[in-house]
Amino acid sequence: MKHTTYFLALTLIFLAPLALAEPIDKALISKITLQDENAAHALNAHPFQSTAEHNIVRKISQALDEGQPIRVFNEEKVWNALGGQAGGTHMLRFSISAHQFVTGKLNVEGAANVSLFLNGQAISGDGEFSLKLLNQDHRALLIVSGVEDWESFTIAWETPEQEQQNNQKVAVTFGDDSKRMRPTMRHFYDSKNVGMLDLSPNGELLMWSKSWYSDLGGDTPHSLVEIIDVDSQNVVYRFQGTTPRNVTWRDDSKVLAFVHDNTIFELDTSSWGLKELATDIKDVRSLEYLSDGELLLSWHKPEDKPHAFTKRLRALEDRWNYFRGNQQLYILDIQSGLFKQVTDNALSTRVFDINAEQRTAIIGRNPIDYDQPPHSLTQLLEIDLDTSDERLLGEYRTLNTAQYHKDGIIVIAGPSFSDGLGENIGQESIANDYDGQLYLLDNNNNTKPLSLNFDPSISGAQVFANGNLLLNVTEQDRQQLYEYDVDDERFSKVEINVEAMTAFSISEGRRPQLVYAGSNATVPQRVYTKRLRASNDTRLFDSVSEDFSNIELVTLKDWDYTTESGQFIDGRVYYPADFDETKKYPAIIYYYAGTVPVGRGFTGRYPFSWYASMGYVVYVLQPSGTIGYGQEFSARHVNAWGINTAEEIIESTKAFVDAHAFVDESRLGNMGASYGGFMTMYLATKTDMFAASISHAGISNLTSYWGHGWWGYGYSGIATKGSWPWNRTSLYVEQSPVFAADKVTTPLLLVHGDADTNVPVGESHQMYTALMLLGKDVELIEFQGDDHHVNSRERRFRWWQTKLAYFDMKLKDEPQWWQHLYPSDKK
Repeated sequence: MKHTTYFLALTLIFLAPLALAEPIDKALISKITLQDENAAHALNAHPFQSTAEHNIVRKISQALDEGQPIRVFNEEKVWNALGGQAGGTHMLRFSISAHQFVTGKLNVEGAANVSLFLNGQAISGDGEFSLKLLNQDHRALLIVSGVEDWESFTIAWETPEQEQQNNQKVAVTFGDDSKRMRPTMRHFYDSKNVGMLDLSPNGELLMWSKSWYSDLGGDTPHSLVEIIDVDSQNVVYRFQGTTPRNVTWRDDSKVLAFVHDNTIFELDTSSWGLKELATDIKDVRSLEYLSDGELLLSWHKPEDKPHAFTKRLRALEDRWNYFRGNQQLYILDIQSGLFKQVTDNALSTRVFDINAEQRTAIIGRNPIDYDQPPHSLTQLLEIDLDTSDERLLGEYRTLNTAQYHKDGIIVIAGPSFSDGLGENIGQESIANDYDGQLYLLDNNNNTKPLSLNFDPSISGAQVFANGNLLLNVTEQDRQQLYEYDVDDERFSKVEINVEAMTAFSISEGRRPQLVYAGSNATVPQRVYTKRLRASNDTRLFDSVSEDFSNIELVTLKDWDYTTESGQFIDGRVYYPADFDETKKYPAIIYYYAGTVPVGRGFTGRYPFSWYASMGYVVYVLQPSGTIGYGQEFSARHVNAWGINTAEEIIESTKAFVDAHAFVDESRLGNMGASYGGFMTMYLATKTDMFAASISHAGISNLTSYWGHGWWGYGYSGIATKGSWPWNRTSLYVEQSPVFAADKVTTPLLLVHGDADTNVPVGESHQMYTALMLLGKDVELIEFQGDDHHVNSRERRFRWWQTKLAYFDMKLKDEPQWWQHLYPSDKK
């Protein structure tokens, strides 16, 4: 969209230290009358005024987004220009667009009572409203009463004197609110999202969960769990005050069981009767019907701490605060309520799969074993659930899942599983065991690799009665589904309408019903259903119509590059809102550069579409080493720590700038998190091509991460396989950014949660200390109490703003946002 085509621009340029207030053109303001002057009780005198106003604003905003008529007590309201009846209570609407972070005041004169809402948020004030506007579009709704004369009624924008003294040119445009708007942070976090999908075995009923956020709820999500009829899409049951976990359907689809509030419930889908099966059942980890009258469950008992404030570490795993808890299997007899213990072992037992007909299960245990990397071992066993007799099937490293199959057991594991049977790489390479492969352990104890020539990485499998498989895979930067025909040894892609699938469920039978959820890079979440091999998908849920119907989404184009050495680099480009190819734009370069690709999900921790809507070109690239592109590609991650990827990022970014004339090469910013945060620090020691860099939860010292991070030694057992500080000191030193801190010239923002157990906060502190002592341009922002990810709503908003404000300061020469977030008297 082009704001200039429908906005009357009011550009305020301050050259003198005098506060200026410019009235908004009344032609841009529309109104409806909510109450006439004869109303017995005015809205402003309502005993619940705030609640009443929030509610009507929410409903009218929704109607405006969806293009629906406004009705008040069955009377349709038509938006008109200011004028006419002055008495009574009215709602006014217009839009405010800021093109950088702006502070100012909105002054309303000529009304006795005024309430202001921006994008549905109440703004405190009484005729004078102090605003802090992000670089986005804002719908302004005012509820006013006590207007004597519309001619003398005015709304004016005033910029603080401080902004004028800073000689800042502040542009604010006002419009009539009739066009689509740029998205806000709240769209990317608050919008309704479908989480759980659980189809009944016959495919007729679907249990799904929905969650969303609001200003009223704050960090606590609103949630809803329903069961719908798949064909009619009608809701047949809604859970009230209950959040089901560990949901399991009985084979006949007539009953399901679940856990809520330490209680196991059973729901009858014919009568919708709900009954308790067991109470005071804490920490049940899984639940599955063994028969109509029995449930198999995994039950976890936390460790009884031996001492209040000391802890003896007996293994590397003891750095995990949950490690010494113990989980075992039990059978619940539904009729009597008796629990029968099935397993009893010093090691926790997990269930991979059950064979209800044979009354057996495939189970796994993980003894402590450091003999060789990866430093984890899985004992794979089969157990008779009636006698508790166990049979050891084998001990394996890199094993992820195991399921019964008509020809034996289907296993998903890394390429080095079973002495490297799944490897498809050159002799000089070491396989990346995060790259999931498919195997069959047949009934004669032979292991057969099934995916040697299949490039996507496999993370999950559904086994059908005929032996075929439905596979959940990472295919380049997409999450997709494939079907595997065991007899023909053939992979067939399942056509779905999303790029980044987040959940799926499939029924049993000859014509399985599939339900899946996901999004595209620039399209919010949708949920579809279809018959597995059919071409027609029916949409069950659409976030666009729910939350984005009045939002202008940005444009994306794929842009791939092949390096001079012949390495293919997958990439995509998000174009700024109101894109004009004749302009020069700052650009954000984003990568992970670790062992998984940066997916094409619409939102999440890194909402690239939001960055683009704020005036940035965003280039996302996938350096070598990630899964999803074949084993040769993923193997480049092992024992690299930036050796390959740094040059790939530098070369690809230079080529990207050369190929896109609208990108300003002097205003490039780069950003990454976790391994990507390490890569940001490492790049800062190798190049000065970036004008600003951001590292979230990055690693600065490979040795301290390896020795202290909760998963440091385990991750290194794959990513640095065979290499330790004592036998490859050069790798651990030369690839650690802190040892080359004196080479950094790029301004660097370090962001870290101070409760991070994955990458301890000391990793950022080491780099910060080095750069401060060297007199470099560096900032460190700690999120107190946050772990590796900043998840809660208000903290996420602050985290998002922190990063964009830093880039605004460094790439756009607009420091106001950063100074607002982090006022500084630093000498």
